[in-house]
Amino acid sequence: MSSEEIIEKYKSRIRDLETQISELKFELSETKLQLADETENHRFYQLIADFTFGWELWFDPSGKINYCSPSCFDLTGYTSNQIIAVESIAELLVYQLDKDRYSEFLSNSLDQMLVNQSLEFRILTRTKQLRWCIVNVRGVYDKLGKYLGIRASIQDITRLKRAMGQIQEMEAVKEFEDKTKQRLQNQLSIKDRELVSFLLQLSQKNELLSKVFNQIKAVKPTLTDKNLKQMQQLSAMIEENSTTPLDWNSVETQLEKIHPRFFGRLQAKHPVISIKDKKLCAYLRLGLSSKEISGLQNITSKSVEIARIRLRKKLKISGKIRLSNYLNQL
Repeated sequence: MSSEEIIEKYKSRIRDLETQISELKFELSETKLQLADETENHRFYQLIADFTFGWELWFDPSGKINYCSPSCFDLTGYTSNQIIAVESIAELLVYQLDKDRYSEFLSNSLDQMLVNQSLEFRILTRTKQLRWCIVNVRGVYDKLGKYLGIRASIQDITRLKRAMGQIQEMEAVKEFEDKTKQRLQNQLSIKDRELVSFLLQLSQKNELLSKVFNQIKAVKPTLTDKNLKQMQQLSAMIEENSTTPLDWNSVETQLEKIHPRFFGRLQAKHPVISIKDKKLCAYLRLGLSSKEISGLQNITSKSVEIARIRLRKKLKISGKIRLSNYLNQL
């Protein structure tokens, strides 16, 4: 090979090298620009993460903490460097009863086996205060789709839990009050039935004695002197005990327990009514019929009906409204 050929060969080689150097310089320049862009993006996103209110964490696929936001201090009392340095957050912070659930959740998150990507758990802060937290996780990938671990966002929900606890406590109190109210209502219903039953028995007993007395009176003219004397003695005994005295104060007290402030509302709305009217109103409020009331007062059913008509006029009740219904609504 001649010297000219050798020179030309080296010149060609030099040109190839210069081309390769130029291409390398271009690639290097592109790489620097890309690196600068990624560095700027990293700084930007880290700046955002550093100043979030929530506690942000980045776990690599092995479970090692690559990043911890400074806001962890507000929640835990530990600095981000102290958090990154520990081998296990569960051992440092997580409440004893929640450690297993937290560790299982973190393991499944790293293995990308989670269905529900959030967990509520408790922590003990550096000053041993118990706080409720919720963690939400999401997988982290690079531009090529390579798995880089998980991002975890932890929020303090202690106040929310307390509020929920107060709501549940209020609901429990309300349920207790409702049950108590129902129990008292049942007791009042029983007392109502007992009072009505007592008055009905008394009415029926008085009515029966009145019938017996009238029958004895009717057969007296047909009796002999001997039988007449015995019948007169029996008649006197019946007449003496024909009616059992009714303790009105006791009835009034019982009715006031069953229907509180009934007499007060009645008197306030109709101040002109008499004591006799009040008694009739009480019997009607208890659901007694005219016949049953007549037995209590030892008068005829017709007399009770007349008293009801007079009472209706005093109360100025329309003919379309039943007297008992009106009193029941007082």
